[in-house]
Amino acid sequence: MSLQQNPAIVLQVKDHGDSDKIVTMYTREHGKIVLIAKGAKRSKKRFVNKLELFSLLLIHFSPSRHSSLMRLDQADLLAPFPALRGNYELYIAASLLCELVLHWTREHDSDEELFRLLLWALEGLSVTGGGVNRTIIFFHVKMLDILGYRPDLTGCLDCHALGVPRVVYRFSPLRNGLVCSRCEPNATGSSQPLSIQTIQLLRRVQDMEQGKLERLHFSPAATREAIALLKRYDAHLLQREVQSWNFLD
Repeated sequence: MSLQQNPAIVLQVKDHGDSDKIVTMYTREHGKIVLIAKGAKRSKKRFVNKLELFSLLLIHFSPSRHSSLMRLDQADLLAPFPALRGNYELYIAASLLCELVLHWTREHDSDEELFRLLLWALEGLSVTGGGVNRTIIFFHVKMLDILGYRPDLTGCLDCHALGVPRVVYRFSPLRNGLVCSRCEPNATGSSQPLSIQTIQLLRRVQDMEQGKLERLHFSPAATREAIALLKRYDAHLLQREVQSWNFLD
């Protein structure tokens, strides 16, 4: 079969047998794909220093005749992002971004916007090395939009009000939106309290162009609330634990 080529970001790498590797990547045109790199563990030319987590590659691949795995024939390194593997905090953040894409997407379900978003976030972490939690928030909120799981933060789902004095607002994963203490006085264990400041910031992330997100600044309290919300939302919708959240400071 003729080779195909596509830009791809390495999400996961596993050893397979004595000499091979199984690599999961998110590609620009084919979405998430799983490939086998024959002889990658012994390769001194084709794959050396290329099949590293977070790397941006131009891959040459073809469907296998005997397996559901794609066969990776060649990989050209476009951007290695070494800073993401040389700093613990950046490594955990980049791992979380890739794990989210790994769990939130299906194989061969392509979305070029999501590919660009992931690349933008990895480049941002690699270049600035700062605002790690903020980058995670930006990426996660935009990812939910792209995938069709946008949380409703416009107001209470029942009374539609927002910002009423002395009223507590909570995000309900079960209802995918906000509920207020007037309409639902007995909070459920799965709901997450949110300040008006955090709600407004998250709404701005939802509506703001990607290139302008750096203008937003989250206080430590808003950061904690947003991270807690996204972590809980993941657990509810995915029905599984995203391991990288446990290592995030």
